[in-house]
Amino acid sequence: MMNFPRELVEAVRKYQVVPFVGAGISMGVKRGVFPSWIQLLEGLAERMNDEGIPASAIAEVRQRIAQGDFLTAAELAFQELGAYRFNRFLRERIRVRQPPDADLSVVRALWELRPPVVITPNYDDVLLWGREGAEPVSNDQDDELNLMDVEASADTPRVWYLHGTIHRLATLVLAGADYKRLYGDSAQPSSYSQYTNALNRLRQWIHARPFLYMGFSFSDPYVLKQLEHVIGITKGRHVPSFALMKKGQIDRGALWPKYNIQLVEYEDHGAPLAEFLRGLAQAAFGGNRPVALTSFSASPAPQDPGPVPRPALEQEYTRILRSQHRLVLLAPEDGGARSLARRVAAQYGGRVTWLAPPNVPDCTEAEYCRALAGDDPDAASVTSFDALVEHLRKKASRLGRDHLIVLRYEWGPFDHLTALGRHLRRMMDEPSAVQFHFLIAGGERSAWLLHNMKSFSVFKDAPRREVPDLTVEEVRQFLDSAGFDGARSAPSVHEATGGHLGLLKEVLSSDGSLETGAVTARLARSPSLRGNIQECLRRDERNGYVGERSCQAVLSKLLAGERVEELEPLDNQVEYPEVRLYFAGLVRRDSTGRTVLRCKAVELAAREALARKDVRP
Repeated sequence: MMNFPRELVEAVRKYQVVPFVGAGISMGVKRGVFPSWIQLLEGLAERMNDEGIPASAIAEVRQRIAQGDFLTAAELAFQELGAYRFNRFLRERIRVRQPPDADLSVVRALWELRPPVVITPNYDDVLLWGREGAEPVSNDQDDELNLMDVEASADTPRVWYLHGTIHRLATLVLAGADYKRLYGDSAQPSSYSQYTNALNRLRQWIHARPFLYMGFSFSDPYVLKQLEHVIGITKGRHVPSFALMKKGQIDRGALWPKYNIQLVEYEDHGAPLAEFLRGLAQAAFGGNRPVALTSFSASPAPQDPGPVPRPALEQEYTRILRSQHRLVLLAPEDGGARSLARRVAAQYGGRVTWLAPPNVPDCTEAEYCRALAGDDPDAASVTSFDALVEHLRKKASRLGRDHLIVLRYEWGPFDHLTALGRHLRRMMDEPSAVQFHFLIAGGERSAWLLHNMKSFSVFKDAPRREVPDLTVEEVRQFLDSAGFDGARSAPSVHEATGGHLGLLKEVLSSDGSLETGAVTARLARSPSLRGNIQECLRRDERNGYVGERSCQAVLSKLLAGERVEELEPLDNQVEYPEVRLYFAGLVRRDSTGRTVLRCKAVELAAREALARKDVRP
């Protein structure tokens, strides 16, 4: 009998899992149709020889291959062959028609998992061979990437060619410079504009969704470099993922501590892997195809509940904005700051601009400002902060009266953010026919900003409010809007979630009783909650927080019933582990002001995390 991780089965059933498919799947459809990475690079060296490239250059490429420095080998071959000959070689080796005797059993079994989106660094068409109607999307197709969240579903899936498709050679990411263009490198700041949207979207997905890696040899240095690029852009902040591997190929400890990937083994390649995938689909769906399918951006639920109305808070925050022209809303991660910001923004009608600074290192001022300008028709002309201010003023003037600008801060280059804050403050202070109001909604990052923005800025000394947890009555309203009996279940769900909006949504994304014990058990097993705890521990390790300054120490004390620092006097300063745990949604203030674990599920998940040596700093 096959044994599948519970979290993986649940992720498949809720259409949350993202298959990340490597070259092994393509190579398995028929022996010799597609080359391995080493074979591809050795073929490039042979082509260099055929074209009369100097022997010294060929020797350097071969030396790089022998050293495992595949990205540099590809870059050198590209420089020597030139774009035309390099791309022609790739077309010859990778752009092939489907062989009549191709074995697509594994590919078709993969599609039985019904993923709305499959991501692949491959360039070939194999995934499309196995699923009629799947739509290919590349990194430079911003509109298609934007539509994936709302349009991709199990019935209308997308294949995201992360490193490009052989049908559009300009999209290929193979050589070292290509990787820098996609994943970021300080030496090439002018190259980010093409892939900014793709990079941001990839970062969001790795953070929020479990990936299912398959078709990779994790002993291959080229593959590990790919994973380090993909996972590294989130700075380790992502929910646990899974890797399908043939038994005995790799030790579990090689993946979990560094990559947060759980090893799942199958008997052999080919038919046994296809059988394994079909078994996973059977475990998730029980042989029954759902009647209705939701989009990729949400999990199946009786209804899609809207934001919880909080009229007293909405009125208070609107009053602050109209009198003081700016406000910072702080909340734990997924704690409702953005939902409340949307409710406040709705009171301005259409007189609202949303700004989302791009989290792309070393991008230029022009790229940064164009990203802020978004999809407006004249966004291409916005190449400086002065032009951005003029752009915002013209938009506000067209709409008339007061205008709300909502800033959703997600890190990004600090120098650009400093300049943005300075220009927005100037907009607020200068005489204008339109009054500007600024609402900054976020969590730990916004709190850090308030304490570290020293210069004249819209952020500096801005009034701030913390978004309170949901009350029992607000949980009742949320449950009612989702089609549940809120009057009966609200007290138990509130106790099990601590009134945290993100945990409440997590509860409704899965089936089961809404009694306290059942909800607690499901939350304690959820990848999201476990991932938050693990990330707090890992991030402390990366940032040098040890001893009493670590989240591990605070969690250990709370689990032992000991008292820790109270949150209110700490004033949201993220240097304190209690504050970092608060913004991660893991602790809260009780009625006496003490810092306590948010709920029983956090306690159970934290005990497990601290007991496992492979996830401890």
